[in-house]
Amino acid sequence: MLRITSLSLLAAFTLTGCNLPPQTGEELFAANCAVCHGSDAKGGGMELAEDLTTLTTRHGGTFPTAFVMSTIDGYAKADTHGPMPEFGVLLKGDMEVWTDPNGVPTPTPSGLLKLANYLESIQG
Repeated sequence: MLRITSLSLLAAFTLTGCNLPPQTGEELFAANCAVCHGSDAKGGGMELAEDLTTLTTRHGGTFPTAFVMSTIDGYAKADTHGPMPEFGVLLKGDMEVWTDPNGVPTPTPSGLLKLANYLESIQG
């Protein structure tokens, strides 16, 4: 009987693990962004979806971290392009300190930083 109980607990724990929220920037991208921007981040099949692998090139050779995070979050909604939804609510949670290019430390949701870091890592 003890063995059946142990196996049942192991199975329940394993199945519960399948429902964990995305943890990495790549997982966050796959869960929230790939439907529009494509799994390769090059625009997918959506007419207005941007190629996110050229952000650094389009911003003079420097990855525009603040612009990217404010666009994803929805903070700069009036300044963003197209029908980009606001994802700030989805990325709430643990906070980290991000230091902007001017040296200003800013508490920022961890998920937002992970997603921005992932996008920076896939620049062509």
